[in-house]
Amino acid sequence: MLVRCAAGCVRVTVSPVANNAPNPQIPLILTRPLTRARTFYDGLPAEMQARLLPVFSPLVDIVPRDVAVPIGSKDAAIFTSQSAVAAGPDGAGRVAYCVGPATTRAAEARGWQAQQVGHDANSLVAGLISHPPAARLVHVSGAHTRGDVAVRLGRAGLTVDHIVVYDQVLRPLKPAACEAITRESRVIVPLFSPRTAIQFAKTAPRATSICVAALSPTVAEAAAPIALGGLRIASAPNASALCDAIRGLL
Repeated sequence: MLVRCAAGCVRVTVSPVANNAPNPQIPLILTRPLTRARTFYDGLPAEMQARLLPVFSPLVDIVPRDVAVPIGSKDAAIFTSQSAVAAGPDGAGRVAYCVGPATTRAAEARGWQAQQVGHDANSLVAGLISHPPAARLVHVSGAHTRGDVAVRLGRAGLTVDHIVVYDQVLRPLKPAACEAITRESRVIVPLFSPRTAIQFAKTAPRATSICVAALSPTVAEAAAPIALGGLRIASAPNASALCDAIRGLL
């Protein structure tokens, strides 16, 4: 407000903002392990970041196991997650069959001759069965994995071993995330797996503010009881499609 004083000067006064003024940014609750959550958020378009307030609350800690991973020079690895690549051995020029572009890029960075075979466990299994490698295969994964990759490939006649190189330890939702859910009229929660959706439901306040962007129909099914404010399913199980689902919720 402009106020003219007796001496002719102009003074600017600012009206106080009410404490309950709405925050123009919608909290985006990110439940992946911290490094991957930051990478996902940093990959969102700038105009979306301007409308979102990131709240980092990992529901899973990745804990590597101290295990040997015997993969010979003529063997090939199977990676269905970036965490498996990080916890596994260097590639040293060996072949790796991977799910999705991000896991494929991670494997390439560690020296594997990485090939993307599908966008999820089912399409990877189908691809390897339709074009079976002659090499012995080693599925390198976490303790909790989906798709029974090694079992299904073995039943199809491929030689496959399965080695667990990390554990996924569940954590509760952080207080800051719980506070955002109860305080704000709307929060957006990208969910990448049924297991994290179930853990979110166990540890989050039940509220109509929760809008879920699910990576797949399977994740959406697990998230349905908590997506009281809205639910969008990515058109494909990748970061770009999940970004579009978040945009739809915005």
